[in-house]
Amino acid sequence: MKQRLPLALFFIAACAINTGAWGQKVYRCGTVYSQTPCADAVAVEVTDSRSKTQKAQADALTQREAAAANAMEKTRLHDETQAQAESQAERRKNSKAASAPHKKSVKKKKKEPDYFTARDSTAKKKTAEKPAN
Repeated sequence: MKQRLPLALFFIAACAINTGAWGQKVYRCGTVYSQTPCADAVAVEVTDSRSKTQKAQADALTQREAAAANAMEKTRLHDETQAQAESQAERRKNSKAASAPHKKSVKKKKKEPDYFTARDSTAKKKTAEKPAN
């Protein structure tokens, strides 16, 4: 088992070295780019013409922009989470208010007797007169 590990690492390294793209030419055929030339192929120079300092500056700029993008995404996610929490709290508040019984000013009716009593609807109600002092 221990003898297989170095052999496997050797073959992985050998395959990685052989996958390089050294000296390949790129041809432009109309709007298509290819490694094989066509009838009206134009060879395109694809080497990086920047100096090491220019490449380092571009890489540093890319890293700064990626860090700024990550910070903006973190802020956006935080704001969305906060807005969602506020929205849920508002919905809970509204649902509690909707489910709470509404207090209406309802006059209490006299309790109806358990038995039937016939009444004359034309007769006036008797009013209790207060004794005069």
